[in-house]
Amino acid sequence: MKHLLERIGGFVPSLVALTLPLVSLPIASDSYILPRASIVIAGACLGIGLALLISAGPSLGAWRLPLLAAAGAAVLAFVFSISWPLSLIGSFTRYESLPMRLSYLGLAASAVWLLRTRLQQDAVGVAFVVGTSVVAFKAWLQWFFHAPFRPDGDVGNANLLAALIVMAIPIAIDRGRRSAYLTPAWAVAIVVLLAGLVVTTSRSGGLGLIAGTLTVIALSVPARFFRAAGALAAVGVGAAAAFILVWPPLRGLNQDPPELRVHLYQDALRMIAARPVSGWGEDTTGLAFGQFLSRDYAGLVTFDRVHSGVLEIAATQGLLGLAALTWVIVVLARGMWRGRSRPGVPGLAGALVGYSVWVFFNFDWAPATGAFWLLAGTCWSVLQAPPRVAVASREGMPVLQAPPLMAGASREGMPVLQAPPLMAGASREGMPVLQAPPRVAGRAREGHPSRPALAVALALAAVIFAVFFAVLPVLADVWYLKGRADLSVRVDPLQAQYHWALGTVPELQRAADLGETDPGMYITLGDGYAKLGQYDRAARAYRRALAIDPFYSPAAQRLRRSAPSYSSSSSG
Repeated sequence: MKHLLERIGGFVPSLVALTLPLVSLPIASDSYILPRASIVIAGACLGIGLALLISAGPSLGAWRLPLLAAAGAAVLAFVFSISWPLSLIGSFTRYESLPMRLSYLGLAASAVWLLRTRLQQDAVGVAFVVGTSVVAFKAWLQWFFHAPFRPDGDVGNANLLAALIVMAIPIAIDRGRRSAYLTPAWAVAIVVLLAGLVVTTSRSGGLGLIAGTLTVIALSVPARFFRAAGALAAVGVGAAAAFILVWPPLRGLNQDPPELRVHLYQDALRMIAARPVSGWGEDTTGLAFGQFLSRDYAGLVTFDRVHSGVLEIAATQGLLGLAALTWVIVVLARGMWRGRSRPGVPGLAGALVGYSVWVFFNFDWAPATGAFWLLAGTCWSVLQAPPRVAVASREGMPVLQAPPLMAGASREGMPVLQAPPLMAGASREGMPVLQAPPRVAGRAREGHPSRPALAVALALAAVIFAVFFAVLPVLADVWYLKGRADLSVRVDPLQAQYHWALGTVPELQRAADLGETDPGMYITLGDGYAKLGQYDRAARAYRRALAIDPFYSPAAQRLRRSAPSYSSSSSG
């Protein structure tokens, strides 16, 4: 049974890599982001559960403590969150909650534990490129048929699609250069992906692609040329960034000039300085950012994100969270540098670098961030595998073999592979037989329970976690689209959006208590209290809307129009 689970589990990361770009759910209100967010959580839970049930596998090695530190920082941010329901469930269409942050780390760790063969490791990259190529082609079709929105390939956001493409192209380039027969197929995939990236009109995507591609080139050249290639890559990225900042058509693309980002980031720094240690809590930017906004960046558009992944982590998880995640990335980067000659590492490294550049100008979001952490775990799995050495075959050509096997002499004088003497065991007839060493060397997986009962209990806990945070939210959203918000609040009672949909004053107040980040909900709540003659509560609701977005004109207008009523009610 364990061998069957091991075989199945080895391809779970590939399944996640394929479905993350592809899956949408038209029968749900949030057809694009929520299904993919659920895949991230369910994939992490399934991977960890299977890893607990099968035999001990590869170790996390030097990545163990950084991942634990990142998880601990996320939990600490939740403990000190200004809205624990919001940090536990996540805001509607965002879902960057504590379970999501832990699931990102779980995806990375489970990929290391489950990917035990070269085939399984390669399958992750292939599946991801295939899935992303499909949605890139859909985006191109949307552009060709003049869709009334920025083409996104049904991912839900054009920039999200750009992030996926930025990670897929370096993998396709690396696989294409290493492939003996499928190079034309990889070339076709690259063309499709490039077409999809162009129609998204994502500047950060273009910059990330340049960085990721140059990373593949730099890590693929011989060691004596690396410094020159690295310098060329740095100059190329810098030149591309300068070109975007200077050339007017790119500078003002999508009505998002660089000056806006500069001022937004300055506001974000003030937000970070207000709670620098543990941050404001996962997904609470929409509640807290308003008090630090210095200007109205876009009329009636509420900023619930800082639009920089680095600053967003610092704001929601504090400098502790940022330091922990930096530790994770630095350890991974060192490993990629030392193992750059291993097949697959340049492509995966290029994908991770490309996403890192993209997210610096955007923010973490499950469809893209889940893929990033899955690819990061896959890369670490490749780095943890024992290196292969070349021996001579009968035809005189070098053949790659695993190092635990040692060469001995056959009767014909040709080298044959023999297991080390310590691996010999006894057959039923009492004669010694040679047994192959494990495919992947290293210590047994940390935390692998010695008792099967404990492993089963922890695996069941992972399943329950997936049901509560991956399955039930989707079910609630399906009912929400069908107009049954009364059923939605039963299965997902902490999601403020569904309480808002019920429309009664008590339910609207419940949505406010749960941390709804849309100021429009507080306008509806205030209007409801005003109709009941409770003007002081109405005023508090309008002021709460202004606390979320100080430039939200409907709230300011109501306060000015009804100020005498509120003041007389308060004095009486």
